[in-house]
Amino acid sequence: MKDPILQEVRDARAAVAADFDYDLHKFFAWAKTHAIAEQKARHWLPTDPNPSSEATDAAANSPAGRKRRVRPAGVAPV
Repeated sequence: MKDPILQEVRDARAAVAADFDYDLHKFFAWAKTHAIAEQKARHWLPTDPNPSSEATDAAANSPAGRKRRVRPAGVAPV
């Protein structure tokens, strides 16, 4: 019995190998240039349109920020 998922993976691997003429050096050269181009693209992408909101959110979620919201000792709950 043939596993359809395994067959699909083998077919995809064969297609990629055929694209690079079954040459690992060509494949790894392509992969290296692709990774470098992807890193450059990420470098130029905007991270946050409002950078001040990130600092505010981080302060509110920090342990010091949570401590400010804790009820002082000796105050009975309502």
